[in-house]
Amino acid sequence: MKYYGTKNNKDYGFYEENFDGAIEITDEYWISLIEEQSSGKIIIPFENTVIAVDETQYSEENGVWKKLTDQETSAKQLKIQNAIRLKEIQDELDELDKKRIRALAEPSLKDEDTTWLEYYNSQISELRTEYNSISG
Repeated sequence: MKYYGTKNNKDYGFYEENFDGAIEITDEYWISLIEEQSSGKIIIPFENTVIAVDETQYSEENGVWKKLTDQETSAKQLKIQNAIRLKEIQDELDELDKKRIRALAEPSLKDEDTTWLEYYNSQISELRTEYNSISG
């Protein structure tokens, strides 16, 4: 047998020994939970048991987990996707800033009418517009 819970009211985990408030589970169920976790799910206490779930389908409020509605799940997924894209844009902007500095130091043309600096500035402008539309 394994026991799931928290001994300090914040860090949940599996234990070999029973303690106050722990949820008892079989070794077989513990193995299946660990397999689910390794495939990207999170393990949570829910309605006096322990389950592995997609983190976008549940939310924790004041120490209690609740299942989200389809609309709430979609909103949470969008929020996560936007956060990922904002980080990608920031990384791209950082890289373009380095290229822009190089373009200032070594002026040359990208094509007949456009300098590298103008090209990088236009890319930066597009990324900032996308960033503002996502974060705004």
